[in-house]
Amino acid sequence: MRKFSMLVAVSALMLFAVMISTATAAYHHAGESEKDATIFLNVYPDAAGTKLDNCALCHGGGQDPNTAKTSILGSCQYCHAVSQYGAVTGKYGSTLNAYGAKYASIGRTEASLRSIEGDDSDGDGYSNLAEIIALRYPGDAKDDPSKVPAPSRVFTKAKLEAMPQHSQFMLMNTTKSGDYYTEYSGVRMDKLLKAAGIRSEATKITVYAPDGYSISHPLEDDPLNTGATYAPYVKGKYPQATYYYDAVADAAVVQNPDIKGWCDYSSPGTTGLGNGDPIYVRGGLRMLLALRAEGKDLVPGYLDSTNKLASGTEGPFRTVTPQKLIGPPDQPSNNSNSSLIWPYDKNAEHNAGFSSKSATIIKVEPLPEGTTDIDVMEAGWNYVDTGKIVIYGNIDPTPNILNKLADLTSVVWKADRGDFKRLSYKLALLLKIQAVRQQVARNHYKSGLMELQRDILPKIESCNQTGKRVANNWISDCDLQQSLYWSIQEIITLLNIVV
Repeated sequence: MRKFSMLVAVSALMLFAVMISTATAAYHHAGESEKDATIFLNVYPDAAGTKLDNCALCHGGGQDPNTAKTSILGSCQYCHAVSQYGAVTGKYGSTLNAYGAKYASIGRTEASLRSIEGDDSDGDGYSNLAEIIALRYPGDAKDDPSKVPAPSRVFTKAKLEAMPQHSQFMLMNTTKSGDYYTEYSGVRMDKLLKAAGIRSEATKITVYAPDGYSISHPLEDDPLNTGATYAPYVKGKYPQATYYYDAVADAAVVQNPDIKGWCDYSSPGTTGLGNGDPIYVRGGLRMLLALRAEGKDLVPGYLDSTNKLASGTEGPFRTVTPQKLIGPPDQPSNNSNSSLIWPYDKNAEHNAGFSSKSATIIKVEPLPEGTTDIDVMEAGWNYVDTGKIVIYGNIDPTPNILNKLADLTSVVWKADRGDFKRLSYKLALLLKIQAVRQQVARNHYKSGLMELQRDILPKIESCNQTGKRVANNWISDCDLQQSLYWSIQEIITLLNIVV
């Protein structure tokens, strides 16, 4: 059994760490997958619970073959789709990436995995073993040891509920599916980003749904941000809304069968309001990350048989954007009648279309230099199931740095005595890492960076490049060296954001 010490960045959260429990459960859900998962963990036991302990290790995503709609699915969804959710056997092989395909072609055994350790399956310049040690996918060329995930935070539903809540009664104007008035409540997006540590260099956010669909929002409003180029903004109040009512538009009013209403006025917030009345919202209309509608938790989203978000589901979190250009609930685009009030207006602000349902990821842009994205196709439905949302990108990296240093300390502490040339080297390394943690905790980032670059890294880095031990190195085990090397390189990249 191959032994290596691996930094399990439980708190780093990027890519898949926030969905360890559900990802592992999904990975082990079937007999054949269970067999392969066991084989992989027998060879690489330290990978248990990391992002490698997941379907995406061997499987890739792709376009849904069951619908004409262009829809790129993550690895788990894609496997289900090509097999028509288990109805068709023998299709899973088509979803394998280069690493998974090679493993499958040579026997699917522990010996098979060991025999391809020296291969570079994804052609990114790093051997499969080097990538596994660095917690990178050996079958994904976009994920290699040189790429450092951007700083991140995960917010659970409980954490969001503990933050100040903002409620607002408002119109949700859709293009086709029917308009409605409702009261959403949740956390103001500007306050959520502040809690995540947004940095002054940030200019916009991009919100992702679990299927990879995304909508971008500038942080600040632009007076020219209207019409075809409009994108709802994050900071500041939106204009006060006006209540629009006409019985012809009311979906609940009995009408001629050929003339059906298109707006739902059933919200208690409509009580006492008449057409043209201003809508007063304490604190003003804001961009929200909504948790509730009409006082009830948003129903978690899931895909229906047509590969669309199931009707009536929009949670556990939804971005909610008010109208900047106030307008009435116009008719749906696919059933507009110019003889009736408020026919469809292509230039109207259909704000519901900018309000991402089942939001799971918020990217703060631009990404800091030297960092990379998470895989938005792989990090979605598990977030919905567990009631979490991740914010990553141009945010304060300090918590991530401290967590990574804590994990680094744990790896060194647990390493065998024989992995070091002398026991005193292990103790000295622990003290040096602790010193860096103290410097970072005090915001002495430059001092911590210099300690890592000038004093710690030279003691452990040689095996990463040569595969051989050298005299001035403290560590005698090359696998441990490589693991620590890439972990420290990640910390250095994150420190460079704030230095």
